[in-house]
Amino acid sequence: MILFTVISDFLLYLAMSFLAGVLVLQFVPGHRKPEIPIKKSAVLLAIASIPVLLAAPAIQLLGLLMNNAGFGSAVWTAITEFQAGQSFAFSIFLSFFWFGATAVNSSKYIQGFWFLLSILNMGFGSHAASLDFLPGLVSHTIHFLSLTLWAGVLILVTWWAPALTNWRSFLKWFTPFAFGMMALILVSGVAVWLLFSKPADYAASWVLPYGQMLLLKHLSILPLLAAAFLNGFGNKAKEPSRNLLKLETFMLGLVFLCTAVMSKLAPPHNVNNTFLTEGTAPLLENLIGAQYLPIIPEFVFSLNGILLLLIGALAIGLMIMSFFRKIPLWLSFIFALGFIVSVYLGLMMNISF
Repeated sequence: MILFTVISDFLLYLAMSFLAGVLVLQFVPGHRKPEIPIKKSAVLLAIASIPVLLAAPAIQLLGLLMNNAGFGSAVWTAITEFQAGQSFAFSIFLSFFWFGATAVNSSKYIQGFWFLLSILNMGFGSHAASLDFLPGLVSHTIHFLSLTLWAGVLILVTWWAPALTNWRSFLKWFTPFAFGMMALILVSGVAVWLLFSKPADYAASWVLPYGQMLLLKHLSILPLLAAAFLNGFGNKAKEPSRNLLKLETFMLGLVFLCTAVMSKLAPPHNVNNTFLTEGTAPLLENLIGAQYLPIIPEFVFSLNGILLLLIGALAIGLMIMSFFRKIPLWLSFIFALGFIVSVYLGLMMNISF
């Protein structure tokens, strides 16, 4: 069931990003963007998929409630007492009207209205909002909105545009737009994280499955930011190569995947208490052995750990160099993965709990 919900969340992020990109590009004049033919059927399919993909956590909740109640009673309880159930019910309503507005070619402002309500609804059903309603709702909504707006335009331009025409005109607005969205993503992401944990517990949380995925997500963001910087300031040729753009979307996919997995794990509100129920993260246990309470992280530098960190620095350097040397895309991606794996292993070799 966990795998099913992870896949659903991952596909939901992609669907919402696609729809966000379609919406943003409607507000951009034709001479400031590549021509991107998008079929209405693809947009309608993405809208229709939203409640289907949001159903996974509601189904999981329903399964738990049915252990103590009948189907009808469990459905009623899920919708009236749990935000996940209410969010799923709202998504059906919102998608119905958004689908209709798109089908009859209503204005971009009306479509944008339903898009924003759908994003707000996902913030309402988030774990952050269930912890502290208003701060969680606002921070998660801004985080997800910023991510989909940036990712959506990037994905459409990279994979849907037949030719990267008007590229320099496109970069003049998209580069500041993308970096503005990144700033909002980082600030709102920290706000969401502070609802779950304290900054002092960051290293200690690595002993938990959630903390491990958070670390991997953060490591995935670094090559993503490097690729975004190079695309924004270095990829200004009249007919630019798509390789670095594709690399950026692949790294974005890794971030989406880590986020989808994290959403199904127990956050470290209190590391020691969470450890009692979750135990040591399996990967960490395989690397440095079983861990025991109390969890007190201490950095103990080792030769192997330092060498791995240096290999990671070399790998991201090679990834950046590949942009200038026109190295094949798959090799650039290997360098990015090499950075993530090497730095992760280096940190694990240099820490003791």
